[in-house]
Amino acid sequence: MTKFLFEFSKEIWNETYKNNSSSSVLGKEDLDIEDTMLRVATDLSSIEIDSKKWTELFYSALSDFKCVPGGRIISNAGTGLKGTTYINCFVKLPDGKDQDSIEGIFDALTKAALILKSEGGYGTNFSWIRGRGSMIHGVGVESPGAVEMMKLWDTMSSVITKGSGLKKKNKEGKNKIRKGAMMGVLDTWHKDIEEFIVAKQIPGALSKFNISTLCSDDFMTAVKENQPWELEGPDTSHHQYKEEWDGDLKEWKEKGYPTTISKTFSNANELWDLIMKSSYFRNEPGVLFGDRLNKLNNLWYCEKIRATNPCGEQNLSSNSVCLLGSLNLTQFINEQRTDWDYQKLKEFIPIFVRMLDNVCDKTQVPLPEQKESLLNKRRIGVGYLGYGSSLYLMKLEYGSPKALEATERLCRFVTNELYKASSLLAKEKGSFPLFDKEKYLQSGFIKQALDQETIDMIAEHGIRNSHLTSVQPTGNSSIFANNVSGGLEPVFMPEYIRTSMVSNFPEDLDAPVVDWKTSACTTKGWQWTKEGDEDLLTAKLGEVKYKFDRSRGLTKETLVEDYGVHFLKQYGEWDSKASWAASTENLQVSAHIDTMKIFARYADAAVSKTINIPNNYPYEDFKKVYMDMYDSGYIKGGTTYRAGTMTTVLSSKDEKKGDSTRHAKKRPKELLCDVHHLTVNGEKWVVFVGLIDGQPYELFAGLVDTIDLSKKIKTGKIVKIGTGKYSFEHEDIIEIKDITKAFNNPTQGAITRLLSTSLRHGVEAKFLVTQLLKTGEGLNTFAKSLARTLKKYVVEGEALTDSTCPQCDSKNLVMSEGCNKCLSCGYSGCS
Repeated sequence: MTKFLFEFSKEIWNETYKNNSSSSVLGKEDLDIEDTMLRVATDLSSIEIDSKKWTELFYSALSDFKCVPGGRIISNAGTGLKGTTYINCFVKLPDGKDQDSIEGIFDALTKAALILKSEGGYGTNFSWIRGRGSMIHGVGVESPGAVEMMKLWDTMSSVITKGSGLKKKNKEGKNKIRKGAMMGVLDTWHKDIEEFIVAKQIPGALSKFNISTLCSDDFMTAVKENQPWELEGPDTSHHQYKEEWDGDLKEWKEKGYPTTISKTFSNANELWDLIMKSSYFRNEPGVLFGDRLNKLNNLWYCEKIRATNPCGEQNLSSNSVCLLGSLNLTQFINEQRTDWDYQKLKEFIPIFVRMLDNVCDKTQVPLPEQKESLLNKRRIGVGYLGYGSSLYLMKLEYGSPKALEATERLCRFVTNELYKASSLLAKEKGSFPLFDKEKYLQSGFIKQALDQETIDMIAEHGIRNSHLTSVQPTGNSSIFANNVSGGLEPVFMPEYIRTSMVSNFPEDLDAPVVDWKTSACTTKGWQWTKEGDEDLLTAKLGEVKYKFDRSRGLTKETLVEDYGVHFLKQYGEWDSKASWAASTENLQVSAHIDTMKIFARYADAAVSKTINIPNNYPYEDFKKVYMDMYDSGYIKGGTTYRAGTMTTVLSSKDEKKGDSTRHAKKRPKELLCDVHHLTVNGEKWVVFVGLIDGQPYELFAGLVDTIDLSKKIKTGKIVKIGTGKYSFEHEDIIEIKDITKAFNNPTQGAITRLLSTSLRHGVEAKFLVTQLLKTGEGLNTFAKSLARTLKKYVVEGEALTDSTCPQCDSKNLVMSEGCNKCLSCGYSGCS
């Protein structure tokens, strides 16, 4: 009998996968996880001649979370809901003629809305939209460009998948609607590529999108060989533009049609560096290797791939769809916990393939062209979950030689067994209609991943499914399956405190009545506490700690243990200090890359992998990570996450529970210091910047006439001599005995203290620059002196948060040569 080991897993089931409708194939709502599994098994076996036999076999595969179908299958199969889909992954590009027109754009937008409405994940390539400033000849105006048009999709997604925003009243409805997930792709030749790269550096911009740049082999060669690179597009005045332009520049040029060049980089690394810096500081965009997507595609002979689904594991041509499922590796470990149980895998893989193949015949999809593609290709994507947790159970360190050796055996075995199972299914039910034996077996993937025995079987019987393998991130699915690790990722944290928002107050806990101005609360059970600089309320209900703050409302803390940790503790074998207990917090970057290479070699679609990077990882080494992915020959794209660059809702168990604020580094008695002498609007200012690890930690500033300091002094040290008292020394000579007293303007002092507090708690200099430039006239010159100083610590090419171009009103300003540069209109100026 399948059981939830953790309350968190049951919570995910209840909110995301539980069916509340009596119109299901079981004639009732799901009362427990067993009902959910039986509902799915019953529905997917209904097309079989011996449906009772296959219901039992499908149910056995689902039990104990051995085989975990994609979230849309678990959520929607057998519920009786007619408007939803069992498919996770969709890619849709515009159809027909005159795609880059208002009619074409809104037709594409409508079809995207239908995909999201059905709960599918949507990806597209926006390179078919002409660049910003390109002429729209029919109306005589210039185009706002691809990035601006993407905002239509962003707004649509937010509205379509928002729900009512009210407390759920209808028992028959879902407990939780799937939020819109989209992937936006742009080719590196596109006129708007620079704007696209930095688009998500603005907080809240394109929040419903993941974004990736599509990099051709020509572009990557230009980067490696320091060659020029041109931003180029079709000549929109050409008579065939409306008839034939579809975003494929290579095909356009092969027809001999004219193009226009909007910009030439003397070295392609100028553009590559912008991609890398944006990823380094904000973790986007991701990178896709466009030619590799097609060279290793089993259907290279009848489709072209230019985009992926939202998480990148399914690279799909337009109108193509793919359903997902994952093998839970924690349930396929031998009794000695020395390796995976290959006999057990061999038993359940054919059952799982058959189950997922039946989804093709059972599911609805939003558009008729997608249904045609679904039945003609019968794509499925079997991946993994629990890989990192399994390594814990086998006491193998992620990325170690022994782990990599075991992983190579596993991936080769699973991939070949999947293809054999599909071939035998084709013998029984027939191959997918677009199967061309001679061309199919010429696929680059087939040659690199399959054994001769498997290839011979396909040659004899055909194959039921065009594609069978991918490695998806399995976020909710992993938690649902008793909190195993996701996809091919290592264990994120062995155990951690999860702070999550709660919609409604528990029956035994009264909502606090709070006056935030006076920090007054008389509601029984609530106590004031401080987390970082924030005052909030806490209450205990049993073993659960609830919190209430002015921004998030009600939240609760949950201790979450990885599945592997949970069982090792039961065996008395958990050792948090063992090398095999490494997690994302302490693994080498090479461990991620080496593991990814193996999974990618055996994935006919792609691998969704976030490579975790330490915060202090050198930028030049960071760039090598992406080049290493390209040089692998197998990896089709990737993303990175550099620690500390985005907000998290998870904290280590050893940290202060639930505290999501950044803690200031302890100030040493002495700080190295930069001294900046500036003239702003005729006024002369001096700004002292105390440094830790070369980055700003504190500021002191004032007019030059309040102190006597030579302009030749550019560096020194700030020494703390008492509470709120600091001296400035240069070459061990005290130049200013008390900086605070010397700069005695109370308003200016308050501003520098606030800025120093922000810097100490990790607020980026670029954000402070943009805020200072918004300061009112009364403090104009002082604010500008501080802004100009802090600009010196903003990395070249880094986007300025919330800053608006004075020339075109766009928010695409970056730091370039110490000044603001607009990537939209070319404006450049120093404030």
